[in-house]
Amino acid sequence: MNNLHLSVLSLALALTAHAQSQEAKPVWELGKNPIDPGAIKGKIELVDGVVNLDGQNSFAIPTKVLGDQKDYTIEFELKRAPDAKGLISLFSNADAQNKTGIECKYHPASNGVGLFINGHPTIEKGAFLEANFTKVTLVVKDRRLALFRNGLILAMTGEVAPSSLPLTFGEVLKAPTAPYELRNIRIYDTAFFPTGFDKSAEMMRNFSGEEYIIQRVDIVNPALPRILVVGDSISMGYRGFITEHFKGRAYVDYWVPNVMFRLKPSDVLGDDAPLKRAWRGVLSNGPYHVVSWNATTLHQWDPPDRAPEDSYISNMTEIVTYLKKIAPETRFIWIRSTPVRTTPKEGRPTLINEVNERNIRFNKMTDEIMAKHGIPEVDLYGLCETKLDTVPAGSQDSAHWNKDVSREMADLIIKEIEKSLPQTEKPLSLK
Repeated sequence: MNNLHLSVLSLALALTAHAQSQEAKPVWELGKNPIDPGAIKGKIELVDGVVNLDGQNSFAIPTKVLGDQKDYTIEFELKRAPDAKGLISLFSNADAQNKTGIECKYHPASNGVGLFINGHPTIEKGAFLEANFTKVTLVVKDRRLALFRNGLILAMTGEVAPSSLPLTFGEVLKAPTAPYELRNIRIYDTAFFPTGFDKSAEMMRNFSGEEYIIQRVDIVNPALPRILVVGDSISMGYRGFITEHFKGRAYVDYWVPNVMFRLKPSDVLGDDAPLKRAWRGVLSNGPYHVVSWNATTLHQWDPPDRAPEDSYISNMTEIVTYLKKIAPETRFIWIRSTPVRTTPKEGRPTLINEVNERNIRFNKMTDEIMAKHGIPEVDLYGLCETKLDTVPAGSQDSAHWNKDVSREMADLIIKEIEKSLPQTEKPLSLK
């Protein structure tokens, strides 16, 4: 076994023939192309084709290997280290100041990966690596990215802005307790999809910006209306039914917002408040004809410090007024928060507990605000009150409902959306 330092300008390593080499040739390949010694931090060694990354070492490749950064492919194989902890940047050419480039961060302790596009978090995936080497492929086509694991697509994103920074593997963030292994890095200056992937597959893309990540449909027919479903994990149960119902008639996007877990004065007051920045960014992905809106209230209203009761009416009124100002042609629909159940170890759950009483009060306050501003409501609370018999005895889930109840939720929301969709096709504008 020979240890070869990557600073050597010509590294010769016998690699097995790549199964896809007949279709595309890499412009840079670990073990075959030189690395500038000045682009190495710490100790980098190639042993049997493998580099160990420990959080203290890294190496960089000039960004020119990505061509004009419109179409390119980055692939490598990664093997997690047992019991490793910490945080490391697998690879990055991100320029945080200029909001360009891409970064992939790996959390060994949770075996999760986060993908950052143009300085904003876009995708999080748990259980990312297997016990053996996992092949990771990122394909950028027309500056839009697709992420694959072992040839299977995990996610798609919007545009990656070109970066002038080098592509760095293994940047130090927080050193893991044990190194993990990286091999078979290949970079192509073309969009090279894994064998068998259908590039026409229907899949939502993740778009991100200041304070938001949104799942957006690719628009094929701009004449069709657009719908945005905003909500928490309850909406994850019913939103698919809404998409199914309007398929071929309207496009449906999703937003499950982290920032809306809070509704304090500091989150809403002033044009640069986090919640307003988030709404501006999300609505810029439209315009939308209809927005079905529940501000993640099961999370926002509990614990109480996320939405102080004494300022709730003024804070929510501020947001409602702001939305009608920046999207005057969009029809907003408020979705009343669903009830929280008790979780007895035995017997049937009930709706009588301290958290639920708070939800009832907040629902009533919101009812008054929406009525004042002419925003229709869908009463999912009233629906769920009648569905306790669908919850298994002894269930420890206090909030979520089964597929049949979620379908009924969707039916109520669809009925209200239908009233608000345009009868004739006409473009919208966003102020």
